[in-house]
Amino acid sequence: MSQENVTQLRVWIQEQGLDAFLIVQPQNRSYLSGWLNDDVEGAGILLISQTQRVLMTTPIYKEVALSEASGWEAIIPAAREYASAVGTLAQQQGWKKIGFESTALLYSEYAKYHKVGESVYEFLPIEEDIIGKMRQVKSLDEIELLKRAIAITDQTFTHLCSWIQVGMTEKEVAMEIARKMAELGADGLAFESIVASGSNGSMPHAEPGSRKLQGGELITIDMGARYKGYCGDMTRTVCLGEPSEPRMREVYEAVLHAMKTCEAGLHAGISGKAADALARNALAESNLAEYYVHSTGHGVGLQIHEGPNLSARAPEDVLLPVGAVVTVEPGVYIPGWTGTRVEDCVLLKEDGIEVLTQSPTDLVLPR
Repeated sequence: MSQENVTQLRVWIQEQGLDAFLIVQPQNRSYLSGWLNDDVEGAGILLISQTQRVLMTTPIYKEVALSEASGWEAIIPAAREYASAVGTLAQQQGWKKIGFESTALLYSEYAKYHKVGESVYEFLPIEEDIIGKMRQVKSLDEIELLKRAIAITDQTFTHLCSWIQVGMTEKEVAMEIARKMAELGADGLAFESIVASGSNGSMPHAEPGSRKLQGGELITIDMGARYKGYCGDMTRTVCLGEPSEPRMREVYEAVLHAMKTCEAGLHAGISGKAADALARNALAESNLAEYYVHSTGHGVGLQIHEGPNLSARAPEDVLLPVGAVVTVEPGVYIPGWTGTRVEDCVLLKEDGIEVLTQSPTDLVLPR
């Protein structure tokens, strides 16, 4: 990405007393270098010092990495021996302290770097995800890519509203989502789509199966397109024809009200914990809080789930930043009966939000 991001990271590296910092988390690597590759099977690493920025990769990815990672020095170690190459570079540059992302590096890989560095450098675990924090605040270019991913998701939902019919299976709907998103220009799915009908709707992450859609039941559809690395995320609950039970509409309206209440009170500077409470308290007023089993939202970007989080578990002193794009997605899941979720993506501003998701929230699709 921009030189500004690298400069910001270098300031942090100096503050930590490090000579260099090793980056292995795939999306952090993509964010800094511009090389979009989620392959965690040894595709590559980044190494940044005050004077160098090095991308190490394999012959498989050399050409694309060099074309996308502008301004980075490429090193292609033999047999993916990144640790040995880092050791050689540390000796050449006189590096004595190299930090690494402790939550992203496998222990087996850590052991290699530690062994190589025994007589050369200290290999220091850094728990703070500094790059993840940088990624929370989206640049104007990132916001445009997210808007395109979200627009493709909206357009796919518009298509589904006229296409979906009683008797289709959940899996058929999921396959149509993937086909339509590709037709509209998506690079692929941001995640495997959820299509949960009837009693399957009580499972927040139900996998689409052979169950056939029926008229009068709730159908939860959670989907998102990926565009140039960035992820859209949207959930809508629909019913083919009028709901078969009045309680279905009551629960749906309560969830929709919770989402709208959260969006109305959401703004940059609020804590993730307080943001979650906006939706959770609204559901408590409808006596449905016990069926709300997940957090209210999460950041979206190069990953479908990234910071910041709108969660009851979020620290009270961690505030949502201006420029973050987050989901607002309350849901109710009643075992043995059904469930419903409604989700928008929104951009956080100082005085409120910009709702990026434009799909309607009408429950009934006339059939």
